[in-house]
Amino acid sequence: MENYFIRGGQIGLRSIREDDREAFFCWHDDSSIREKIGGIFPFCENTFKAICQSYNELNPPNIWFAVCDGDKLIGIAGLHSIKYIQRNAEVAILIGEKKDRHKGKGSLILKLVEEYAFGTLSLHRLYAYVYGNNVCAQHFFEKCFWEHEGTMKDASFWNHRFRDIEIWAKVNTEDTLIS
Repeated sequence: MENYFIRGGQIGLRSIREDDREAFFCWHDDSSIREKIGGIFPFCENTFKAICQSYNELNPPNIWFAVCDGDKLIGIAGLHSIKYIQRNAEVAILIGEKKDRHKGKGSLILKLVEEYAFGTLSLHRLYAYVYGNNVCAQHFFEKCFWEHEGTMKDASFWNHRFRDIEIWAKVNTEDTLIS
């Protein structure tokens, strides 16, 4: 098994590499995935480069990881819209391969991202925007003990109609910087 930036069991999070490009483009071309992540624009070469280049910044607004099961790339996970002063960030997880979904891997990936965000980056709050029709993601965050904070009505436009966005969050209750 190769070296990972973060590892838990068989799941490893590593930096995104040039040889991940084909899988990323394939996943973002899948309309069933785009519907769940809100991808209304084509995933292009510049987007891939921007993800890779964010590693070079001192306090990057986005931190992305390639997700591997053993040595096999299965998805992408990360933190984006990171606010270092407010100490919060949005979480995103995509398991691109259908055969790897609904097997508990997402829970482990989220745990690794949480540990990195709360422990290494000292963030206080993580949140996720979930499209209202994505019942699997709603159940996932509930199962992972995230709190449903509310609903933004008609906040997203997809396939000729508006849909709600559900807000899920987790606060680091063990934050030692808060008295």
